[in-house]
Amino acid sequence: MTVSIELMNKNMIDRQLKPIGINNELILDAFKSVPRELFVDKDKISIAYHEGNIEIKEGRWLLSAGLIGRLINSVSISKEDVILEIGSCTGYATAILEKLSSLVVGVEKDDELRNNANDLLSKIGADSSIIIEGEHILGNLKSAPYDKIFIFGSVKSIPNEMFDQLADNGRIICGIKDQSNSRSYGKAVVFKKNKGIVNSSTIFNVNIPNMFGFDHKSIFEF
Repeated sequence: MTVSIELMNKNMIDRQLKPIGINNELILDAFKSVPRELFVDKDKISIAYHEGNIEIKEGRWLLSAGLIGRLINSVSISKEDVILEIGSCTGYATAILEKLSSLVVGVEKDDELRNNANDLLSKIGADSSIIIEGEHILGNLKSAPYDKIFIFGSVKSIPNEMFDQLADNGRIICGIKDQSNSRSYGKAVVFKKNKGIVNSSTIFNVNIPNMFGFDHKSIFEF
C-alpha cells in the first residue's frame, strides 16, 4: 500500500516533532506547509519524511525534520527577524525559516544546489528568501547584521567574521564537534552576542553531519 504524501507529512508532525517537545504552532505550521518531498531527488521521495538525515550529494545533507525543528525551536524567532543561513543545500530549512521571519539570506557554495534551491523557493512562493553564492565560512556581510544565524551542520568553531555579522542580542545556532576526531559525538550550541560579548550554551548533545566549507584551507584551494 502506498502511503500518501499528506499522511507522511502528518506523521512527521505527530511522530517526529511533537514527541520531542516542538509544540509551537507557528513552527508546526511551517513544517506542515513546506513540501519536503520537493527538496530531495525523485528516487528519494519515498524516504523524504523518514526520521533520518538524507545525503543529497557527497558530504551534503538534508537534516531530519526533527533535528531542524529542535535547532529552530531552541531560540525565539520573530516575524521581524532577518536570518542568515549557512550552507542552504536544497533550501528546505530556508523555506521553513522563511515562514517564521522577515527575510532569510542563505549562502551556498555549490552552484547546482544553489540554483535548484532558488528555483524551488520560487516555486513554493517563499518570496522572502534568497540563496546567494559565497564561501560558507565567510557568511554574508552585505545584509548584516542578522538577528539569527543558522548553520544546520557541525563545525569545529565559529570564525570571528561571523560574530561581527550578528546583531546585538543576536544568536548563532549550530552543531559543534571536533572534526579531526572521528569519535567526537558533538553538541548543538547557541551563541548569544550581548554588547559585543559572546556567550555560548549547549542545548543538547547530538551528532550532526559536518557543514561543508568550514575547513579554512578550502578558501584557498582552486
